[in-house]
Amino acid sequence: MIKGSIPLLFLVMTLLLTYPLLLHLTTHVPGSNLWAFDEYTFIWNIWWFKRSLLELHTSPLFTDYIFFPVGTKLILYTYNLFNCVLALPLTFFFPLPLVSNLTLIFAWVVSGWGAYLLTLYILRRSGFKDYARTAATLAGILYAFASNRYVYAALGHYDMVSTQWLPFFVLFFIRTAEEPELKNPVLAGLFGTMAMLCEMIFGTFLFIFSAFYLLLRRKELYRQGLPLRIAIMGLTIIATYWPVLIPILREFLLGEYELKGWGDALKLSTDLLGFFTPTALHPGLGSGWERELRAVMEGTSRFSDVNTVFLGYFSLVLALIALVKNPPKVVKAWALQALLFLSFCLGPVLQINKRYVFDMDGIPVTIPMPFALLHYIPVFRANRVPNRFSVILTLCLAVLVAFGGQKVMSIFERRFSPAFSKAIGGLIAALIVIEHLAIPMPLTDARIPAPLWFIGQEKGEFAILQLPLGWRNSFGMAGAESTQAQYYQVAHGKKLLSGNISRNPPFQFDYFLRLPFFQAIISAETYQEVPPELEAKAKAQAPELARLYDIRYLVVLPPTPGRAPYSDTYTKTVQLVERILPAELYLEGQGTKVYKVKALPPASSLEIDFGREESLPYLGEGWDRNEEVAGCTAVWAVSKQAEVFLPPMENGPYTLTLKLAPFTYPGSPEQKVRVILNGISLGEAKLSPGWNELSFAIPESISLSYPGKLELRFSHLASPRKVFPPEFAIGSTGVNAPTELEIHSGQGFAFITVAGKNASLNKAGLNLAVIEPRKGKVMMMKAFGPGEEENLSSFVAEIAPGHIVVGAAYGGLWPENAPQVLQALGVNGPSKGPSYAFIGVKGSSPGSGLEKEGEDVYLRLGYNPDSRTLAAAVDFIRLERR
Repeated sequence: MIKGSIPLLFLVMTLLLTYPLLLHLTTHVPGSNLWAFDEYTFIWNIWWFKRSLLELHTSPLFTDYIFFPVGTKLILYTYNLFNCVLALPLTFFFPLPLVSNLTLIFAWVVSGWGAYLLTLYILRRSGFKDYARTAATLAGILYAFASNRYVYAALGHYDMVSTQWLPFFVLFFIRTAEEPELKNPVLAGLFGTMAMLCEMIFGTFLFIFSAFYLLLRRKELYRQGLPLRIAIMGLTIIATYWPVLIPILREFLLGEYELKGWGDALKLSTDLLGFFTPTALHPGLGSGWERELRAVMEGTSRFSDVNTVFLGYFSLVLALIALVKNPPKVVKAWALQALLFLSFCLGPVLQINKRYVFDMDGIPVTIPMPFALLHYIPVFRANRVPNRFSVILTLCLAVLVAFGGQKVMSIFERRFSPAFSKAIGGLIAALIVIEHLAIPMPLTDARIPAPLWFIGQEKGEFAILQLPLGWRNSFGMAGAESTQAQYYQVAHGKKLLSGNISRNPPFQFDYFLRLPFFQAIISAETYQEVPPELEAKAKAQAPELARLYDIRYLVVLPPTPGRAPYSDTYTKTVQLVERILPAELYLEGQGTKVYKVKALPPASSLEIDFGREESLPYLGEGWDRNEEVAGCTAVWAVSKQAEVFLPPMENGPYTLTLKLAPFTYPGSPEQKVRVILNGISLGEAKLSPGWNELSFAIPESISLSYPGKLELRFSHLASPRKVFPPEFAIGSTGVNAPTELEIHSGQGFAFITVAGKNASLNKAGLNLAVIEPRKGKVMMMKAFGPGEEENLSSFVAEIAPGHIVVGAAYGGLWPENAPQVLQALGVNGPSKGPSYAFIGVKGSSPGSGLEKEGEDVYLRLGYNPDSRTLAAAVDFIRLERR
């Protein structure tokens, strides 16, 4: 082959095999109207990367242009930073859809080229020189044009299309392991970094591949200096990836991103039969792409999710030929790597035709798979999508296909001629392409409605409320989020309240979901009725929110046919928002309506009364719930940095007044607070025990004419559970409880907790638990209602002296003789109720134990139950003109 022809071949094939993308490069992008519009995440990423760096001069790893005013970190996020860097110079000359398409074409072409170079090296190193280039081309074709790549593109998962650096890493890692040159580990490290800049989980894939390779090839490695070469590779990765690695590690360690359970790992696994079933994108063998998507959404599809990983019949035959016709030393490692990653694709348990529970002679069983082990390994468990391991599986399969293809062509050369053998190679390539064919490639329209470009002409920073409205992450959605609508931000450049993120702390959703205005809209969008009282609250709150966020326009986007729920609830949602938000139609075009919001004028004064529902829109991260503290409605700051959002104010000098009380305890250090307004420090103050009123002058030089942020930065935090001494003494009995006890009695319950575990039958009547006094083991649990006087007497009489007994009344019911019988446990017993709780010791004198009665009573022994980290409670924040 002519030198340099391989990349050109893959370029031509990419343009042909992604048809009709070539005809719509500037207006459409790969994706599906019925799916999540994830493709627009990656186009938005390109825009935000440029805007943050070159226009706003801020970090591209944080934005408040979505999830406004809270903002969100873009660290544990499907960013594809490599594509953003690659696209940056192109954005000065071409529209974003074209730029995005060019980066995808680059990924397709370089993926094939990388697999070609990797396989060519392996073939030659194994002594196979005949037809090595043709065989390597087969590997490149399979890796570049396998079904999984098309499916990921059609779903908008561009990070999983950007696998171009994986074969380059594998190539230079193998050379690092088997050759002495020090340039190899450096290049392996560089390609490893570039792979992780495309998708961070590729780092875990490559780590597993590398460790397993070293294990499998441990006898063939060039061992002299191997630890040094591996260290150089690791240091190269750290040195080149650290600007991203450090924030990632910080978020993993400190962030609240941990998803409970398995996420959607079971749903997003590959069905065993899926490996042998052509994807729905295939024009002849597939079931039809839109039909497949609808079936998945309705739960009627053959498999639990979109079938992603079809291996190909001819590819498997060639891999089998490679295993049979080649020495095990040559292909064994690749076959075992393929089997390992195939097993990971299967997910936590084996699924066959959507079933994962099997009947074993009447016993339902599941078959665990190796992926389940990764779930218990930190960092590795972050990947909740097992089918993504297919990118390494396909690479390993491509190498085996090359070995098989080389063997087939060599056989035909011996029996026929070199020309005939090359023709066979071409036929094999055609068969691989045909069985993985995905024409036409699904595309979505990336053209932005004209009214949004018109809004972009208005100068200044402000916010837009868009319908559909929603918030989405990788594992759930609130409302009817549309990432395509987020992408439209590239036209107007204004801040959006909604947004899409991969992983986020719960607060970024909770902030919006706790406000009646958003509750009402979400209810309307998601088929729920909006109660009149909720609509009234939303309408009353709307003007305040419009001023707080500086919402100047409501943009109502047309629904995409068949894209529920917004396509079904569009009219109902728009009518609701028209009723609750003061706005009038401003302009209309291309199905898009723009309303001008009648916001309240900038305020001349402001008071935020903490502890009341009305204060919630103003409270950002770092705060706890509304409660009463020392006679005042207040909210505790539970982080060293607590944020307060401020609306636009009239220009002029202001005085900021805060009323706050530090959390104190015996021996507590002095609490300090620094007050920062819009990034400018107003000063620091020391807080005395009790309520403090602090005042700070705000100079006119600090503009308050746009939505602002007040930050309270505290010097330290403390948890009541850790700093207050525990109380285990059971009244004056002289006995200490051996573990924590908690009793709660009410009209409809009787809760008893011992060492955090339930110890109550929770039945109507007097519920009792007997506890061994040294180790705290629960010996017995009983409940006695009216009429069971004799049973209660017998039960108490049989309790050994010194044993601890706890009790709680359910519904104000107990045997008539309870006051007399319970005296044997060191308490006086219930008198009037209706609720009663006690902790006593058998044989103690009456009244020496602990007991309470009343409407709703609670007793506790042990450590303070409040495990929050507290800095200070805030009663109010006031802004007044001087």
